[in-house]
Amino acid sequence: MSLLHPARYAFGLVAAAAILTGCGGSQSSAGAALPQNASGLAPATLKLRTTTRAAAGSTQGIYSFLGSPDGQEPLSAVVESRMNHHYPRVIGATLLGGNSNNDGTVFGLTPGKNGALKESILYTFKGYPTDGSEPTGIIREIDRASPIFYVTANGGGVNNEGAVVLTEPGQDPNHDWDSTLLYSFAGTPDGANPFGPVIEDKSGNLYGTTSGGGTDGAGAVYRMARKGSSYSETVLYSFKSGKDGDQPYAGLIIDKKGALYGTTVEGGSVGYGSVFKLAQSSSGYTKSILYSFQGVPDGSQPYSGVCADPHGDLYGTTQEGGTQNLGTVYKLTPSGSNYKESVLWSFGSVAGDGATPYGGVIVTKKGVIYGTTYDGGSGGSSGLGTFFTLTPSGSGYKESVSSFTGANGANPYAGPLLASDGIVFVTTAAGGTQNKGTAGRAGSSPSVSECF
Repeated sequence: MSLLHPARYAFGLVAAAAILTGCGGSQSSAGAALPQNASGLAPATLKLRTTTRAAAGSTQGIYSFLGSPDGQEPLSAVVESRMNHHYPRVIGATLLGGNSNNDGTVFGLTPGKNGALKESILYTFKGYPTDGSEPTGIIREIDRASPIFYVTANGGGVNNEGAVVLTEPGQDPNHDWDSTLLYSFAGTPDGANPFGPVIEDKSGNLYGTTSGGGTDGAGAVYRMARKGSSYSETVLYSFKSGKDGDQPYAGLIIDKKGALYGTTVEGGSVGYGSVFKLAQSSSGYTKSILYSFQGVPDGSQPYSGVCADPHGDLYGTTQEGGTQNLGTVYKLTPSGSNYKESVLWSFGSVAGDGATPYGGVIVTKKGVIYGTTYDGGSGGSSGLGTFFTLTPSGSGYKESVSSFTGANGANPYAGPLLASDGIVFVTTAAGGTQNKGTAGRAGSSPSVSECF
């Protein structure tokens, strides 16, 4: 299955009753260095209870988007606001919806009584040429007393090739936020169509990827260097396609030495995608490929980025590949100057375990992995996706799955958020009472994520 490219598309799914089904299974992970006798965490179960819509669409544990004016089809994960109770608990973006221009929104979710979630429309995008359109990534700025969020938009900007937009609260933290267009992409030789969120270093510089553009049209890695209140954009690397890599869709991570890590959907040694590293050098950045995916029974097409644990191990998902060609969860372990890859889970090898993971994973202190799959679950090949937990068990993992069935959400594209208090939040691109997507809680964990 190919990526649903961010454009003017619509899902034609029928919302079903909110019935949660669970399944489980286990797999060995050949060559993986896994903890023995790990206690792990209790598998998270989707606790999304839909009730009759109260004020402004609040529900019990889940919010269903309406399209207008609040947005639809959230493709990005939510992020924490990390502020006081006057601010929304989490912030996210919707690809479409909002006003009649249909350029997407930034929204907030605030817990109410009995677990209800109240949604606030924080900002509505205006699109080309004023600001961004079709936002797909969002992060919160670090080290600021008041919350500032950076949003990447796949379209819009002055060239209609995508943009980076800053948005922050105005006088009312729950409505009418302000925005600033920080940068508009220009295509070639600049980047085009940024999909993943940016990441910020300690100096306030922003780093990200574009799925297109660059000198060869195969995508780019860029830096936006802070200069006072403005930014200066530089392309750090342009992908050349073929063995070099092609189409970096996900965001990046950065280590203590300033090296950047990411993925390309295509390219690599055999064309099935790669994991790459950009290390700082005297002449700028030097790129190396840490791993090239090999297809079945290995992974293929990593649309998500990587997540790193404190030991330097990298985790991620591939949308295809694995023993059943329905996607994988993989791990890259440092081995000398190279990395050793292990497939931790092949989707489709256990009935009802999910298929087609687009989003990334999060990893807890005890090695428990949380993620989502866009398809599969209790409905089999026609299933509407899952939220899954992989718990270390002996030399492999045991999986716990909750399936989306329509009214509680469908087709989660992004990975989950594990908040600082242990609450897990998930967005879905479709489903809900209006079949325009949902956002809500997906259980809890006593252990916070150590991915950076």
